[in-house]
Formats: sequence, structure tokens, C-alpha cells
Amino acid sequence: MSTANQIKGIFFCEFHPTQGPIIAYQIPEDLIKKETFDALHIYIIPKKELFERDITVNALGHKILGYPVHIDSPKYARNALIFNLCFVFDQQTCTTDYEPVVKKLSAYLTQLELESGYLSNEESRKEIPKLMQDVLQALNTHGMCHVPMSKSTTIHLKVTSRITMPPAVADHDVPILVKDSGSISEWDLTTKQVRLHQ
Repeated sequence: MSTANQIKGIFFCEFHPTQGPIIAYQIPEDLIKKETFDALHIYIIPKKELFERDITVNALGHKILGYPVHIDSPKYARNALIFNLCFVFDQQTCTTDYEPVVKKLSAYLTQLELESGYLSNEESRKEIPKLMQDVLQALNTHGMCHVPMSKSTTIHLKVTSRITMPPAVADHDVPILVKDSGSISEWDLTTKQVRLHQ
């Protein structure tokens, strides 16, 4: 992967039932300072209208890309689990190639939580930093990762470049015949097809 678009770090934040928005884990440690998070947490753990949407915050020397998730259930304190796993980049980095990756990773975590309580169980939560480290290292090195989570679940992620639209074709870009070039029966099939549209 190009070093210009590399991920600087990953952090997992949540709305804690008693402490409010907090960073639970981050790789590397102290990438996002408490003061920085306190200033930006209203954008990273937003109101419910922005749940399950790509969120990009470009401030205080960082570009933070996340996909906040809200899971309703009476089993949680305050009847909901609210979390966001965010990628951190340099401020000038173009992050559009990473948006589907963050969204897919959030979907994996949501599914793991719904199936086995991965995020709410204190024992399984301890594996989140290792997951973040594996994802960070693999995406920065290879642009893809395959992280086994259990016997039946493996996280597959790949950074793909978005295809840009080709430029419009102007009339002067298209070749045309300017003189009779002989019998049409001797031409190849493609040229015969083009000849019909002149």
C-alpha cells in the first residue's frame, strides 16, 4: 500500500452507561488524546439520525473515519449498545477507498455482538485490541486482511480503489473514413460494424 494513504491508527469508542462517550481501545496507544476526543466525541458518537452512516471528521490534525452503530436491546444498560470503530489518517489523506472497509468492519462487529455478545462480554472484549492491530497491520501492508474470529467467522476486508468515470468522447475523437477504401467484404468484423453507423 502507498504510504501516503496508510492508516495511522484505529480506535474503538462507545457510549459507556455511566461515563458517557469514551475511547475503550486504541492502536497505537495515545494516538487520540483525551482532550481531542472530548472535543470531537459529539461527531464520533453522534445523535441517532447519523447512526449507520459514514462519518468523516477532519479536525485537530487528524482525519477520522467511522461508522457509528446503535443496537437496541433490553439486555444492555440504557437499553442500547452504541459504538464506533474508527480509522485515523493524516489530515490531508483521501479516505474514500476506506469507507466501505470501515462500514464492513462495523457490520462484522455488529453481527458478532448479535450472535455471541462479542462487544458486551468482558472476556471477548479483551480481543478487540488484537483485532485492531491485525487489521491495521494487514491493511497497511497488503491492502487486505483475513482475521479469524471463531471457528465459523473470519473477517475479510480489502481496500479497493474506486473506478473513475472515463472522459466524455468528443466527435473529433472518433475516426471516420474520408475516402473509399475498397470492398467492404474484405474488412474485419469490427470495422464493418462501425461502418454501419457513419
